[in-house]
Amino acid sequence: MSPRLAGLPDPPLADPAAGIVLRPWRPTAADAAALAAAWADAELAAVNGAPEDRSPAAARRWIARAPDRLAAGLVLDLVVAPAEGDDAVLGEVGLRNFDPAAGRAEVGWWIAPAHRGRGLASAAVGLLAGWALGPPCGLRQVWARILPGNAASAAVARRAGFTRLGVAAGTEVWARAARSRRRPR
Repeated sequence: MSPRLAGLPDPPLADPAAGIVLRPWRPTAADAAALAAAWADAELAAVNGAPEDRSPAAARRWIARAPDRLAAGLVLDLVVAPAEGDDAVLGEVGLRNFDPAAGRAEVGWWIAPAHRGRGLASAAVGLLAGWALGPPCGLRQVWARILPGNAASAAVARRAGFTRLGVAAGTEVWARAARSRRRPR
C-alpha cells in the first residue's frame, strides 16, 4: 500500500502535557484575524513567506479553500490551539510537498509571537510527524527546511525527533524517519 495524505487526523491530535490540540482552520472571524496577524508579522513572513494580500478577507478566502487543498492531497494545515475551552490560534503546523512515491512530506510550522518559548512548536511538530509516519498515512519520512542560523527552529526540529541531514539549496534539511517494522523470525 502506498503512503497517502489520509485527510484530517481522527481523532484530533492532542498533547495533554503541552496543553494543545491540532485542529483544522475554521471559517470564523477569530481564525481569519489570527491568520492575517501571522501574515503581517515580519519575522514569520521572512521565514514562511506571506501573500501580497494579508487582509482578514484574504485569510478568510484562504481558510475557505483549505478543504479543497486537503482533498487534492496537496497540503494539510492545522491550527495549534489550546486543548481546553479556548478557540485561540497559537500557531500552525502542516504537511506539504507530499511525495507518495518517495513516501515523504515536508513539515512546516509557526507559533504566534505571544506564545513562543513554551515548547508548543516542538509538541505540535512531534504530534503531526508521528501521525504522518504511522497508519493511516504510512510515510517513511517527514522533513523540514530551516534557514541557516535559525537556532530556534533547529531546536524545535531536534526536540520533535528530527536529525539534521545537511544543507541543500541554502537551507538546512532535517528529517524524521518512520521506525522500522521488524518482522518476527
